[in-house]
This record gives sequence, C-alpha cells and structure tokens, in this order.
Amino acid sequence: MNPNRRSQRSRVLFLLVSAALVLPILAGTLLRASEERDAPPKEDSFYKYLSVFSEVLGLVRQSYVDEPDMSSLMAGALDGATDALDPFSVYVPADRLAGFDEAKNVGSRRSGLTLLKEHGVAYVVAVEKGSPGAGAGLKVGDIVAKLDGRSTHLMPLWEIGEILARPAGTHVAVEVIRLGEPVKLSFDLKPFAPPPPSLDVVKGAQVLRIPGFGPDTAAAVRAILSRGAEHSGAKLLIDLRGVAAGDPEAAYAVAELFAQGDLGQLAGRTGAIKSFTGNAAPIWRGKAVLLVDRGTLGASEVLATVLRQKMGAELVGERTFGHAGRLGSLDLSSGRLLYTDAFYTGPNKKPLRESLKPDVLVDERARTFLEKDAPIDDLILERGVHRLLGTEGETAKKAA
Repeated sequence: MNPNRRSQRSRVLFLLVSAALVLPILAGTLLRASEERDAPPKEDSFYKYLSVFSEVLGLVRQSYVDEPDMSSLMAGALDGATDALDPFSVYVPADRLAGFDEAKNVGSRRSGLTLLKEHGVAYVVAVEKGSPGAGAGLKVGDIVAKLDGRSTHLMPLWEIGEILARPAGTHVAVEVIRLGEPVKLSFDLKPFAPPPPSLDVVKGAQVLRIPGFGPDTAAAVRAILSRGAEHSGAKLLIDLRGVAAGDPEAAYAVAELFAQGDLGQLAGRTGAIKSFTGNAAPIWRGKAVLLVDRGTLGASEVLATVLRQKMGAELVGERTFGHAGRLGSLDLSSGRLLYTDAFYTGPNKKPLRESLKPDVLVDERARTFLEKDAPIDDLILERGVHRLLGTEGETAKKAA
C-alpha cells in the first residue's frame, strides 16, 4: 500500500477517535452544567466532566499527527454538544453569522421545507402546501442524505438553512432515503404564498385547515367560524397535519376562540415567564377532532394540547413531533449558541417536550390488510371524519 495513503488513513482514524471522545464529553459537560449549576459539588460533577474534556483536548493537541485546527475542533465539539440537547439547538461560528441571520430571516419561504438534524441525520419535518418542496415530491419523514451533491451527515443545521434560503431561481438537488430506498428530487427556490385558513366540507364533515400560525391567523379563523358557525352542527374537524411553522403565542390566540380561562404558559427553568388566558367567551363550542401527524410541531402542538385539555378535543393520526420551545441565544467570542431556554405548556402546566399520543392512532402499523395500499394521509382524514361523526361502526362493517 502507498505509504502516503496509509498515513492519511491513520490520520483520519485518529481524528475520528478523537472526535468520538471529545463530542460526547462536551455534550455531557453542557448537560451537567445546566442540571447541576445550583447543586452542591459532588464526585460526578460539572468540574469532573470539564477536567476530562480539557485532558482529552490537551492530548489531541500534543499527540495528533498534524497540528489540529483548534477552531474547527471546538466548532465540531459544540455541534456535538448542541445535537445532544435537542434538534433545535445549534452553534454557529462567528464567520458564518451574517449568512445565518440572512437565512433565518428567509426561513422556509423559498423552499417550504422544515429540516432538522438528530445524531447526524437530517430529515424533513414539514412540507408546506403549494411550496417548491411539495411540488418536488418531498415528504415528512424523508431522510435527506445529500443536498446539492454533498452529504448532510457532517453538514451543520445552519448550513442546511443557508442552502434552502439561497436567492430565488437557485436550483436545489436533493437525495432522500424513503422506505430504505434512495430517491433523487430537485426544485427551484422561489417565493410562494402559503394558503390561508379555510373551512371546507369533506365527506359530510366541516374541516377547518390551519396551515400556519402568524399574527393574523386568529382573526382569519374567527372570521371563518363566524361565517360557518350556523352550518357546523357543533362538530368540527381541525387539520393540523404538517403544520410546523408559526409562533406558539399565535396558537394561544386561536385557542381563545374555543376555550376560556387558563390556557397555559411559557415556562423556564425557574418558573413561569408568561401566562396565556382566554378572557372572552368562546365563539365556537361543540365537539372537535384534530388531525395530527409527525409534522405537527410547535405552535400546532400548543393548540392541540389546549383544546384537548380545555374542551376534550380528540386527536386522530400519528404521534406529533413533540417540541414547543423558545430559542434563546448567547453570543460567544467564537460564534453564537442558540438553545431552548423555555417550553410552552397547556393548562396543566406540563412542558410540551414529548410527542402527543393520538386518541386514535393511525400509522403504518395500524393499517388493516384492506388499507395497505391507501396513502396514510387519506386514512387519517377518513378516521377523523368517522370519529367526529360517530360512524366508526360503519367503517368496521365495510372493512369486514
């Protein structure tokens, strides 16, 4: 074997071993620091983890075959630490902050995609209707293996955001893994207008669709409910599938249209930061069923939780994503750290950091033999309609 190639392999192996040691240690350091900051020192303390991390870092500097780039090493360590916290926490190096801020302002307005990373795996969380991403055929749950021909495994989340926020007209190539098979897709970035809230009749049921939560959402839903209230028959299907965009506080404003009194709060480490209350009488009362899936995230989980706890609304579909938090930021000399510093809650004050389990679970495992070829979205809608109208028995007879 060529000596140079053998030496190169040795260097790569050493670097991988070093990274494997450094990243978990730093992740443990940050987690322990947050959990034990106010606790008295003990043997398994923050200082123990800091000491081990410093020792490993020193050994890497002294023993690695080449002089390591300390800024790159620390950036990789911080990426690993934030990945261990949650999919939304991220570290951005100082020299990429301008691009990160620009991409953050654009968000998903040119792609319609919400992507996250966990343990090095990038995946699609939500696809907005009418967006370039939806037109290309991307689906919730797709694992994004490559973006613009590059592997996403070592690509930080902020860089993925920059690629999806490039100027309108930019062509984006995506390779995803779907049901174990690679699928190549592509689309051009361009601005698109998300559909507004709407009320339709589907299979005899009133279906309220809320595509996102912004400052005008509550007013739009109020207008819809005011016009359609006399036709609702006191039964309403609320579609929150794939809704990951929006402000959780706007979701509380929508919840006020259905419920009164204590709706929840924004809770930090030391207690409530802000409370949300419905002061006016609800404009709609009756039976409600909410459609949810893996793309139901953040603000939509807030609304689902409030309606479930305040008015007994039922959830039909897949488990939700399980995260309705607020991102805080900390500027460092080397960059910026964004981390979840508080969680939103429902009336029971429990932080929304776990998946909501539907009352009627509809997923790949719950299919019957006769439903094996039906799209999961169609099954969720059908089960939701039958749950709302109380016609589940008729469906069971047909299946038999």
